[in-house]
Amino acid sequence: MKTLFLLELKPRDKLKDNRWKVIINPKAGSGRGHKDWPIIKATLESKGVEFDFEFTKKRYHAVELTVSAINNGYRKIIAVGGDGTVNEIVNGIFIQQQVPTTEILLGTIAVGTGNDWARTYKLPWDYSSAVEALIEQHDFLQDIGLATFYETKVHHNRYFANAVGIGFDGAVGFRFNRLKELGRRGKWLYILALVHSLIVYRATRVYARIDERSIKSDIFSATLGIGKFNGGGMLQVPDAVSDDGLFDMTIIRKLSKWNVLRNLPILYNGKIYDHPKISVVRAKEIAIHSLPAMPMELDGEAVGHSPFTFGIVPRAIRVVVGATFREQAESAMI
Repeated sequence: MKTLFLLELKPRDKLKDNRWKVIINPKAGSGRGHKDWPIIKATLESKGVEFDFEFTKKRYHAVELTVSAINNGYRKIIAVGGDGTVNEIVNGIFIQQQVPTTEILLGTIAVGTGNDWARTYKLPWDYSSAVEALIEQHDFLQDIGLATFYETKVHHNRYFANAVGIGFDGAVGFRFNRLKELGRRGKWLYILALVHSLIVYRATRVYARIDERSIKSDIFSATLGIGKFNGGGMLQVPDAVSDDGLFDMTIIRKLSKWNVLRNLPILYNGKIYDHPKISVVRAKEIAIHSLPAMPMELDGEAVGHSPFTFGIVPRAIRVVVGATFREQAESAMI
């Protein structure tokens, strides 16, 4: 007798085609997620957006809420938070087994500290315009990265939507997260973490495989970008294209502390590659070993240490983008 294996599909009448699931991180942006939610909720309601919502209650809770939402028929999700909230929702989209990842539409109302993912897509900061962008639904298929790394001696896999920083970038991420855990707040927090890390961090001997190329060098820091921004507005991968199927990897070789401080402006003005010890490579697959182990931050969250591998999933998720970004993307295709 034949046994048939059938994919369990959500009945059409159970799908919530026009209804958004809103996932709010109340701790995002030093508590802005909680404080501003009544304003955001009222704005969504006044503009006729149909939605249900839930708050995250712990780290990685947005992953669980996303999987549950998709299993319950939602195909449109709004992140009210920062880059970390977007990252957790992206991982939930990949973990779920109901539908292909490209059938989920991800929008965001940015209330985080850095908001680098939203910055890449030229999404508006004011809530009324952000909701209008969700209504207009200018969508875009973006690449997603997959990182493997170690944390507390355990091997992990994690997807990312924006950027990864290793070496000095990773050390700053760990310090930044630690300062937030201690209750420190303010727009200069990332710079404070950067200066503290600069005092103690040393360049690391790195062995890297970048597609078919090999690199052995003393590396101070490296950034892998799908989006252009990281660190709350830094342009460490200014030429990254988020749907080209490639990482942009900016490599900063060994520098003196004075050289780093003197050149901080180039991290923000898009001229980072003017420095003789900074270069860029593009690749689909990257493997990195180092002595000693290097720290890593992923979409703004400190997560683990080397050895690392990185792979890219081309055009894997549909995201809501700003009208200006959409116009520029369409012009580039002509």
